[in-house]
Amino acid sequence: MPPEDLTAAAPAPETAATLISGLSAYGRLYGLPNSSEQVQGILGTLLRLYQPDLPAALVDTVAQQVLDGLTPDDLKNAIVDRASSALAKAAHRWQQQLSDQAKGVLTSYVQRYRPTVTPDDLSSMATSVIPLVSDGAITRSEALGLVSLVVQTFDLESALRGVIPAELAARVNATAPALAQTLATVLNQKPMAEAVSETVAAYVEKYAPGLVNIGSDLIATALSAVLKNQVDFDLDLQLAVIDQTLLIEQVSFQLNVLRQSPPPSKPAWAIAEQVNTAVEQYRQTQSSGVDITAGLVSNDGLSISSPLTSTRRLSDRPPQIPPRSNS
Repeated sequence: MPPEDLTAAAPAPETAATLISGLSAYGRLYGLPNSSEQVQGILGTLLRLYQPDLPAALVDTVAQQVLDGLTPDDLKNAIVDRASSALAKAAHRWQQQLSDQAKGVLTSYVQRYRPTVTPDDLSSMATSVIPLVSDGAITRSEALGLVSLVVQTFDLESALRGVIPAELAARVNATAPALAQTLATVLNQKPMAEAVSETVAAYVEKYAPGLVNIGSDLIATALSAVLKNQVDFDLDLQLAVIDQTLLIEQVSFQLNVLRQSPPPSKPAWAIAEQVNTAVEQYRQTQSSGVDITAGLVSNDGLSISSPLTSTRRLSDRPPQIPPRSNS
């Protein structure tokens, strides 16, 4: 059966009832969190599992609509059957797996590099971890819910003491060290990623206000422009040696999944003009009778996405890693 049309002001009754039943089953099996972000994340996962072909934006919209109209009586009176219980178990299993992976990476990162970490840093760190463990298969509501869950349940004090909780030991020993090194790279080049995000946001606002999906090549073009003008952003010149693919992934996650566009700074507005010039050159350039912008620009002329630059690294030198603290 094809997915229901969920573009209306409210989800179809069958969809809403399924989500509420699944959430009620989840609460009876595992308990419901107090965080609205986590509850919406659970609803998002329930809907994604129920209708896997539904666009991510609609998953987020419907999850928000159901959450906004939810009452205690809805959960109390919901019919919980075998199907809704199975849906709840699958949602919990997926959520638990990703949150454990994220906390395993954070634990390994803290223990290996021992940076100065405060509880206030955890939200940013957890946000950076999510795209590393989710392989991009995640919606905004699920990502924000997982960030909230990881921040709430991560035992920073134990991690700083070198204590690994038993439930995380397997994940820390298996894959976490490699991902911890990747996270170190992500956090090290975060100022550059923020400058690129600002530049893309400025470009979209000024030159492509109808753009829906930010393609990797648009991000790569903004990155190239920022690297040529990084003094304007007061960036460390050593950041010229970066992992371009990883940075693009993080910026794409922020702009496309979280849909968080940072307010552009003055340098970002100026460099956005260079990005626009580069985009126009892509659109106009032809080589050997073949339009090399094919695949760069979608049929509506807005979404830029192709492998022309998105997988090219700026340097083969290894990424910089924050030094181990002596504390």
